[in-house]
Formats: sequence, C-alpha cells, structure tokens
Amino acid sequence: MAVTSGLSVSHDFQGRALAATRPRSAWALSWPLALGMALFVFLANAEGLPLLSDPDSHWHIAVGNWMLAHGTVPTVDTFSFTFAGQPWIAKEWLSQLLMALAYNIGGWGGVTALAAAAVGVSFALLLRLLLRDLTPLPAALFVLAAIVMTAPHFLARPHLLAFPVMLWWVAGLVRSVEERRAPEPLLLLAMLLWANLHGGFTLGLVLCAAFALDAVVGARDTVERKALFIAWAKFGIASGLAACITPYGPESILVTLRIFGLGESLGVISEWKSPDFQGQPMQELILLVALYAALSRGLKLPLIRLLIVIGLVHLYLRYARNAELLAMLLPLVVAPLLARQWPSLRPDPDATGGSLLVQRMRALARPAGHAALALCVAVATLYAAGLIKLGGVTPPSSTMPSAALDHAREAGLKGHVFNHYNYGGYLIRAGVPTFIDGRGELYGGAFIKRYAEVTNLRGEESLDQVLERHAIEWTLFPKDQPANRLLARLPGWRQAYTDDSATIFVRVR
Repeated sequence: MAVTSGLSVSHDFQGRALAATRPRSAWALSWPLALGMALFVFLANAEGLPLLSDPDSHWHIAVGNWMLAHGTVPTVDTFSFTFAGQPWIAKEWLSQLLMALAYNIGGWGGVTALAAAAVGVSFALLLRLLLRDLTPLPAALFVLAAIVMTAPHFLARPHLLAFPVMLWWVAGLVRSVEERRAPEPLLLLAMLLWANLHGGFTLGLVLCAAFALDAVVGARDTVERKALFIAWAKFGIASGLAACITPYGPESILVTLRIFGLGESLGVISEWKSPDFQGQPMQELILLVALYAALSRGLKLPLIRLLIVIGLVHLYLRYARNAELLAMLLPLVVAPLLARQWPSLRPDPDATGGSLLVQRMRALARPAGHAALALCVAVATLYAAGLIKLGGVTPPSSTMPSAALDHAREAGLKGHVFNHYNYGGYLIRAGVPTFIDGRGELYGGAFIKRYAEVTNLRGEESLDQVLERHAIEWTLFPKDQPANRLLARLPGWRQAYTDDSATIFVRVR
C-alpha cells in the first residue's frame, strides 16, 4: 500500500525536535554554515570561474544599468538593431538590478561574490531544510548530489539569486501538506520575490497547484478535504496575484509561454538541449544510483507526490538547464516520506550515545549560533572585499572578445555587426547594437533557427544574402566559426583582425 501524505511525526516528537533546534551556544557551528562558507570561498575565486563563463551575464548587467540610468524598466528592445523597438520586457529586473549594483561597486569581483554568496546560502538552506526530516548522512548525500548535478549551472545569472526563495517556497508547500494545512500567508513573500527575480516562478505556481491536490487527495475525511480545498484555493489565488506584482503585471507569466513557444529552436541553445551524459557522466551516475536505491529499497510515494517527482525528472531530461530543479527540489519533496517509511532516518533529538566524535558530528546538525553566523558573514564580507580589490577578476575571452572589439573601435568600424550568439551579451554591455544575443523570447524560434543555419552554412538562405539583407558592415565570430571560412572567399569582404579567440571581417567599399 502506498504511503499517504500527512503529518509524519507525533506532537511529542515535534516538541522534542523543536527543542533540539535551539543552538548550544552563540558560537556554535553547524554543517549548513560550514557548507555555505566552503562553497562561497570555492566559487569566489580570482579567476571568476565557473561563475563568469556564461555570455548572458554581460547583458543582464547592461539591462540593470539601463534601468538605473533611466529610472524605469524597459518595455521595448533598445539593445539590438534587428529587433529595435519591438516589445520586450526585463522579466528578471530585480536580479539584473542587483547584478548591476554588484558590478558598479566591485566590478566582476563584485558579481562573482554576489553569485557565490547566492550558491552558498542556497545549499546551506537546502541542508538545513533536509535536516528537519533526515539524519545528517542522508541529508548530506542529497545535498552533495544536488551540488554535482547543479554545478554546470553555477553561472552569474538571475537563476542563482532566485535559488533561496525557490527553496523557501517549495519547502513551505511541502511542510503545509505534511501538517495538513494551507501554507502560511508569509510564504506569499517568497512568490513575490521569485516573480521579480527569475522567470522560473511560473513553475512555483504549478507546484502550488500540485501540492494543493496532494493535500486534498490525502485528507482523512470529507470534512478535512473540504476545508483543505477551500484553504488551498484561497492561497493559490493569492499566489497568482502575488506573482503579478511586478513592473509588468501578468506579462511576466506570458513570457514563459513565449520561451517554450520557440519550439525546435530551443535545441540550438546549449542550455535548452537535453542533458549530455557523455559530457556530464556524474549526472547520469547520480540518476542511476537514485533509481537503484528507490527500487531496491521499495520506496513508496503517494500518487500526486510521485507525479511531481516524475515531472521534475521530465523537465531535466527535456532541458539540461532544469538540473537544479530536479536536484534541489526532489529531496524536499521526498524527505518527509523517507522519514515516515524508514523511521531510522529521522533525526533523534534525544540521542546521546556514541563516541565523542559522533556526538560532535551530531551536534553540528543543529542550527548555528547567532555569533557564529555573524562571524561567518563578516569573514565572507572581508574575503569578498579582498577579491574585489586584489583579484583582478574578469570573464574569459570566450564570452568577452575585448581585444577584437578594441581593434574594431580603433579601426573606426561602423554600421551593423553580424555577431556570434555568445558575443551578444558583451556587445550589449559595450554599447554595440547586436544582430542576436541571449534574449531568445525577443528573437523568436524562426529567427534563431535561421541564424544557426546561416552561421553553420546550412539552410535555404545563404550567408551573403543575410549580410546584404541586414546591411552588415562587419562580422565578429570565434576563430573556428564555419562562417569565417566562407567570408574569406566572398568577394567584397576581407579579414581585418584575428586572434586566438575571435576574428573580424569587414566589407570592402
């Protein structure tokens, strides 16, 4: 018989568990605090990698600075020449403002520190949430697997800043189902923040509906089912309204539909492809180990919770960028059920046996003291200040062809540029109108597909036709781009610059 959702511990156990959450002293350390600091120090490094290895970081900062300069949010595109004046919204405006402020204060070191702090806080929070239901070892294994799965997406972009509120939201929904009640009104603040930080909040609304169904289906009788239905319906409506409290109202929700409307063109963008297990073998291994553990141990999930897990797996297998959703949310979804099915996995607040080392390890599962937390924040702040002042952090040339652009400016190159997709963000930050960049919802599926075909010398439209139709005066592509080989043979074009990363061709007049 499947395990049903519902309150998994007795009132006595809850009372003892809550008592055990009180820190031992103001200077007491904890596993989550140590994990958060370790991740922060590891990611906030002088090279800025991997956090600065994504080209979209540039245009997110540029959009944030545009808002700071104009005192409003954009409603039309002002950064490209191909879609200039077309409707476009900065759906992640709050994250972009924070990234721009971090850049203005501390340069790329500031952006790196902000993103590293977001990662550290997120996984520390994930571990703390799991420790409410699980003993330290299974909780740590879940978090370690989540870090490995999510590591390819440790990039200085808005999704990192939304991680903590995403965890807050989902943990609140799960806890409400387990305690047979509707979520607390305070949880609406998480949705409000998420809706302004990152477009993934639409999944949060879907999950709210799914957990509401889980709560209603798992009700003990008709009276409780009716009460839960009404309470969750009220919360769901409030959540939808909270998600609309953005500078764009409900338009931020519609953008998600436009992104998925890109269709097969999503496969052209690396993060929207299915996961590559040849390139990421550890992700495949984690999935196989999880599948083995679930099947061999006879894990039983209630129907709705099982459908939520299957949905998270589907999102990941469909689009590699959703690895963090599966890795970070699945543990929260199943942790209470694991503790209920296998009581030995529950944390025991009265446990006192074992060696001194075991007792100390167990004590670290409890919350850190406020003084220890304040000290870690102070140390992290000093570390970030040193990184900004001494680190000389800068993005890699693969996303920032600064030498090539410097040459273009010195040579007085004017007019429209036909640029590589990964250079679009840098060109926006440099004030150069782009042919294309990372804002897929603006350009649409047909345009992106046509661009990919032309630059790789495929499709019906030839490169020279595109160059003529868009009045292109110069091009900026990586050195090994197939389009460069054709440009070298096209009449009326000559190579003006090349280095190890980028090549420029200009039209001969």
